Amino acid sequence: MKRSFSAAFCRVAIFLLLFLPSLSVCGQSYQSFVSTLEQIKERIRFKIGPLGITPVIRFKNVGYDSNVYYQHEDNDPVSDFTATFSPEIQAYLLFRDYLILSLVENPEYVYYHEEKRERRWNNMLSTEFKLLFLNRFVISGKYYYRDHRRRATSEFDVRANEMISSYSGQLFYETARKSSFGLSGFTGKFSYEDVTQPGEEIYLSRDLNRTETGGIFEFYYRIFAKSFFFTTVGHTDYEFEYPESRWRDSYSYQVYTGVRFPRLGSVGGILSVGYKKLIPRVEDKESFSGLVGNTRLNFRLWRFGIRLSSEYDCHFSYWTNNIYFTEDRYGVGISFYLTRFLRMDYDLSRAKTRYPEPVSVRMPDGSYEEILRRDRYRNHSVGLAFRIIENTGIGIVVNFWERESNYYWENRKRGFIGTYITYEF
Repeated sequence: MKRSFSAAFCRVAIFLLLFLPSLSVCGQSYQSFVSTLEQIKERIRFKIGPLGITPVIRFKNVGYDSNVYYQHEDNDPVSDFTATFSPEIQAYLLFRDYLILSLVENPEYVYYHEEKRERRWNNMLSTEFKLLFLNRFVISGKYYYRDHRRRATSEFDVRANEMISSYSGQLFYETARKSSFGLSGFTGKFSYEDVTQPGEEIYLSRDLNRTETGGIFEFYYRIFAKSFFFTTVGHTDYEFEYPESRWRDSYSYQVYTGVRFPRLGSVGGILSVGYKKLIPRVEDKESFSGLVGNTRLNFRLWRFGIRLSSEYDCHFSYWTNNIYFTEDRYGVGISFYLTRFLRMDYDLSRAKTRYPEPVSVRMPDGSYEEILRRDRYRNHSVGLAFRIIENTGIGIVVNFWERESNYYWENRKRGFIGTYITYEF
C-alpha cells in the first residue's frame, strides 16, 4: 500500500514538473478548492477515464468594420469585412478530492477580407494545479501565455502583437465555511510589436516592453451562500526592458475591497473599489495616487437583465513623455426578453482619459501649443439575440464608437455591424 502510494506520488510530482515550468506566484481572484472542484465537475462535457474535457467554439466580430485602424476622418479610414474563429479546449485531471490539474488551450484566427496584415493566428495557453493538504491548506501554481494581436489599452489605434508570459502561485488557508486568506505572487513579461500605422511609426517594444513582479495578501469572508467580502493588499514592481525607457521604471502599492457575487443567479459579478499609488523611480516624473476600481454587476428581474460596470485605473503610455494615463470608464446595459426565444440588448459606456505631463502638439492651423491631453469616449451598442437551443443563441449587433480629444488629430469614429454566438442567453 505504501509502495503504491509512493509510486503514485512520484508520478504526480514528475507530471507537475513537466506540466508547470515554474511555481512563481500571482494575484488572481481566489476561489476555494471545493468551489473550484464543484465548478469543474459542472463544466465537464466529456470524460475519458480520469480526464475531463470541455470544448467551446466561439465566433466573434463577424461583420463590417468602418474604421479598421481607428484613423482620423481626414486620412480616409480603411473599412473591411472581418470574422474571428475561436475554438477552445479545457482539460481537467482530478485526483480524488485533493489535486486538480487543468489546461486551457485557445487558438484563435482573425480574418480580414482585404487587410491581409490584420489576418493572424492568436493563441492563449494556461496550465494550473491546485493541491489540498491537511484539509485546510491549498497550494497552487499557474503558467499563462498569450500571444494576441489587439488593442492593449484605449490608447492603441492600430492593433499590435502583444505577448504575455507569466508564472504565478498561491498559498492559502481555508475554513470550513469556505472563507480563506493567503499570499499570492507573480512575475510576468510583456512584449510588444513595433507597428506602422498610416503615416506614423510607433516603437511599442521600446516604450512598453517590461517585466512586472509582485505579491498580494488576500482575504475572503463568506457573507452569503456563494458571495464573499474580500480585501487584497499588494505591491508591484515594473522594470522596463530598453535602456532608453528605464525612466519609466516604477513601483506601486494598491489595496482593494468589495464583494464577489456568484457567477449565476439574480445578482452576479464583482463590486471592487480601492486605492493605488504608482511611484516612478525617476524623481521628476509625475506619480499617481487615487481611487481605483473594477466593478462588473448583472441583475435579473422578471424579463429584464441589467448590467452595470465601472473601471478606474492608470495604464502605461507610449505617447510622448508620459509614463502613464488615467482612465475612468463606466457603463450600463439592459436586455429585455421579448419572448423566451428573442432578446433585445442595449449598452452604453463612457470614458475619460487624462495625461499628467504637458506636451507640445501641432494644432490644425499649423501652430504648436502645450497641452495636457484629455480624451472622451462614447460607445453605443444595439442588438437582437435569438435562442437556438438551451442557453445558446445567435445575435446581431450594431456598434458606434467615438473619441473626442483636445488634441485634434486624436479625434476618431468607428462603426461596426455584425453577428455573434452567445452561450449566455
